[in-house]
Amino acid sequence: MKNSNKVSAALQRLPQLDAGSLRQPSKPVPFPTQQVEEGALQGPYVLAGLDGKPAPETPPLPPIDSPLRRELAAMLRREFPTPASSKASPAHWARTLVALAGTLGCWAGWAHGSGLACLLLPFVHWVLIAHTVHEATHGNLHTDPRVNFWAQFTSHPICFNVFVWIPQHLLSHHQYTNDYEHDVDCHHFAPAMLSDVQPRMASPESSFNQGWTFVWKGCLTTLGTSILQPLRTLREKPTPNYDVNVTPVPAAVSKSTLWLSVLPSLLVLLYPLLVWVPQAPLLGLWLLVWPWVGMSLIFTTMTQVSHVQQACQPSQQLSPCWTSRQIHASLDYSLGVRRDGTQTPKAEQQLVTALAAGLNAQSLHHAMPSLSCAHFPRIYAEYAAICERHGVKIRHSDHVGTAVASMLGYVFENNKPL
Repeated sequence: MKNSNKVSAALQRLPQLDAGSLRQPSKPVPFPTQQVEEGALQGPYVLAGLDGKPAPETPPLPPIDSPLRRELAAMLRREFPTPASSKASPAHWARTLVALAGTLGCWAGWAHGSGLACLLLPFVHWVLIAHTVHEATHGNLHTDPRVNFWAQFTSHPICFNVFVWIPQHLLSHHQYTNDYEHDVDCHHFAPAMLSDVQPRMASPESSFNQGWTFVWKGCLTTLGTSILQPLRTLREKPTPNYDVNVTPVPAAVSKSTLWLSVLPSLLVLLYPLLVWVPQAPLLGLWLLVWPWVGMSLIFTTMTQVSHVQQACQPSQQLSPCWTSRQIHASLDYSLGVRRDGTQTPKAEQQLVTALAAGLNAQSLHHAMPSLSCAHFPRIYAEYAAICERHGVKIRHSDHVGTAVASMLGYVFENNKPL
């Protein structure tokens, strides 16, 4: 954001290519073999045209430039004058190394049949992920892109597959947050509806509240993101409830590379079945089930609570620019002023930010995605003051407990049978 003017000027100097000369696929999200047969590109963006309408010629985005964005960019240039100053801090790296050592220890204990190590594994591994993966995906961990690329793979084997994650998160979610026509995150729990303007998938005659689908799928989320989603690309199968695969990988990722990335997840699934279940069935089942369920519960809570809220839906937004729309589509917690008028203690802000990968400051992250979460607590007050000056109201909840409660309340109300 802080160098967007320089980037725009540099792009204007590049040779122009007529979009009409680029061959587009005959239907949205083609499978790899179809793409090769047609000699076409992968397509404009992940969900374009899924509703039967042709993909728009220009992205359905509000104006990017705005006084709000310019003042936020000025703050970034003032607070972070060099590229390295906006990346992870020394304290962030120290916590990362401790979490890495703990994660390796838990995995070693899991492999040797330790029930305690298995219990701790999802929590300890999540702390490592919170310090590495999301930061690295946005290029915020280090100035060296190679460090960022490889650090993403700490999400393997039980959180998500990086190659599936990248187009979902960067191309779809961060551009079109909570827009069900373009944000694939609105579709992961189908037929449960996460958007309040999303067409109902369940039968009108059904008395079942699909909020329960959100709950049970939330207990197995990472089994899908780590294994099932990449397998759909490898087997060229559509996503359940859809006619196409809504979670493709980048076209540059070969099937052999994708298979290699899935193997560790398959090993975690098969190892307890082959080694421990025959000799200690209950322990084997614990080693098999808990890493996936534990990580799924953490991942679902951390990623969904900041967007799946009534106040964050497009129908609730009055957003004149792209940045304000991103802020309105996000919920923050354990930061700023609480409902009782007291300030969130600094220690709580720092602890929750570290454990939640900065997702507790989701509006700040979506407005300024090129900034490491290590700096969120320090600049949050100034960020909030800038938003207030521009009439942009940040959605707040006191802490993760109140945020989860409002999320579940919204999901069950939104999926209430007709």
